[in-house]
Amino acid sequence: MSLRWCVGALIVLGSGCSGDTPMAPTETSVGPVETNTITITAAGASPLQIQIQVGERVLFVNNDDVVHDMSSDDHPSHLECPELNQVGFLSPGESRETGNLVTARTCGFHDHLDAQNSSLNGTITIVE
Repeated sequence: MSLRWCVGALIVLGSGCSGDTPMAPTETSVGPVETNTITITAAGASPLQIQIQVGERVLFVNNDDVVHDMSSDDHPSHLECPELNQVGFLSPGESRETGNLVTARTCGFHDHLDAQNSSLNGTITIVE
């Protein structure tokens, strides 16, 4: 297989040549994506479902041009996973981490300022 074909396949199809490792899962994958970053844009939060290891943190990045206030479910008490509440108020361009998530469980999150917006509601699954 020629190098030119291999590079073309990578660009057009988003896949590598034989012997390459598979690409990381994307938002269209079934189930949570393994990542520690959730990015907020005008389209919403992405990914909406992630999976992390016990003891890790999650970074929320606000790439939108409006303020977001990211909090733990349930709205408005925010008591499900208090570690998420450390993110809180994010101005455009700002980012902040959750506290260490030390218990295996699933934590819901939402934008307190727009709690009914499903594009800003998601879950973080913490596994051992």
